[in-house]
Amino acid sequence: MNIQDFTIEELANALYLKCEERGIYKGTDKTKWREAVVADKLGFVTHAKISAGKGSDAYGSDAFESDGKAAEFKSKALDESDLKNLFQSPYGKNKNYAPLKVSGVYNGYNSNYETASVAYAEINHYFSLFYKEECVLIIKVNTDYVMKCLNENYNKFVAKGKKGSTNLNSVIVSLGNTEVYTVAYKNEAFFSKS
Repeated sequence: MNIQDFTIEELANALYLKCEERGIYKGTDKTKWREAVVADKLGFVTHAKISAGKGSDAYGSDAFESDGKAAEFKSKALDESDLKNLFQSPYGKNKNYAPLKVSGVYNGYNSNYETASVAYAEINHYFSLFYKEECVLIIKVNTDYVMKCLNENYNKFVAKGKKGSTNLNSVIVSLGNTEVYTVAYKNEAFFSKS
């Protein structure tokens, strides 16, 4: 494909229409299109809307796995400086960059704790990395780890008298902490360039 043959508008429109063809409503809204890419890589089926709604069996998830279990997706767009940490590139004398940290933001967890704390404990969590909008890595984060982080952040929120944002409850995974995740997909061609 010669990208010079297309405008950004034409590419965005094509992406929107491709998602719509698959039943994905507003597929270019936020990062919904990335969810379709991740689902394809893993053999899952994305929800048609941005997220399964409150009160649904799949609340808090973005897709269904092949066995019907709900899955939540988080994604990070990498820039050039992130690559040093992703590849733990050497610098100086006998030093390497620290492993990349990947975060997933769980909006609404603090404001809907009673429902969200149950729902998120019952689904699988996948964090993906995109470089120039190409999926290069997907990790499946241990649900116990996700819940530990979310609940610690919620408890801090409560300790402050529920002051501050009800959103932005983040789970941070260092790729060096391999006990809390497994690799679900790796773009070997991308990593072989490192």
